[in-house]
Amino acid sequence: MENLPEPGDRYFTAVLEVINDSINRITSNEEERRFYRSLLAGGNHAAACVVTYCEGLKEIYGEGDASKSLELTKLFTLLMLSQSYLWLGEQNPQAASSEEALRIAAANLLAIFGDGEDRSIELFLNINKQFEYDSKHHSSMVHMGGMMLGWAAEAMGHKCVDWENARIPVKSMNALTHSGAVIDSGPMRSPGDIKALWACHNYACKVLIENYEGKKSENIAPADNPKSC
Repeated sequence: MENLPEPGDRYFTAVLEVINDSINRITSNEEERRFYRSLLAGGNHAAACVVTYCEGLKEIYGEGDASKSLELTKLFTLLMLSQSYLWLGEQNPQAASSEEALRIAAANLLAIFGDGEDRSIELFLNINKQFEYDSKHHSSMVHMGGMMLGWAAEAMGHKCVDWENARIPVKSMNALTHSGAVIDSGPMRSPGDIKALWACHNYACKVLIENYEGKKSENIAPADNPKSC
C-alpha cells in the first residue's frame, strides 16, 4: 500500500469544514469543541482512508459525492466515540457507562451532523456493543471489521444486513450468515479489506490524539502508508 495516493478528496475536505463550523455554532465551550473536533478529525480521516484502501468500499464509493462522504464521516466519527469509551474503560475499569449515558453521548455527537434520528443512536449502540465484545473475545477484531465494512457500505446506500433480525453482538459470522439476516455479504468478507480498515482506524486514532493534544505525534506514519500504522 506504500505507493497509493493520499486518502481523501474534496468532498471529505468540505465535510470536515462544514461540521467543524457546526461544532462552533453548537457549543462555545472550548473543551467540548476540542473533544468534538478531535473525534471528527479521526472519523473524517478514517472515512477517507477506507474508500481509498478497502477495495469493496472503493468500488461502492466510485467517484464519490457529498452525501456519501458525510454519511461515512458520521459513521466513523461514531466509531471514534466508541474507541474513546474503550480507552476510558481500559484506564478505569470501574467507569462503565450506562446505556442511557451512551445514548446521550451519541445524541450530542450526532447533533453536530444535524442528525436527530433514533436509528442513528441505535447504530452507535450496536457499534459499541460489537466493539466491546470483539475487544474482549477476538483480538483479530475480524467480526467488528466485517461489520464496519457492512455499515460503511450501507452508509453509501448498499444494503448488506437486515440488522433488525441480527443479534448484536455477533459472536460468529457463520451464525449471522445462517440467521437469514444477511442480504449481501460481499462488501463485508474480504480479509484484505478488513485488514486495511483496521490500518485506517489505527492511523485515525493517532489523528484523533494529535488533534486533541494539539501537537504532532512523532509516531504518526505518512498518510500514504497505512500499513505501517
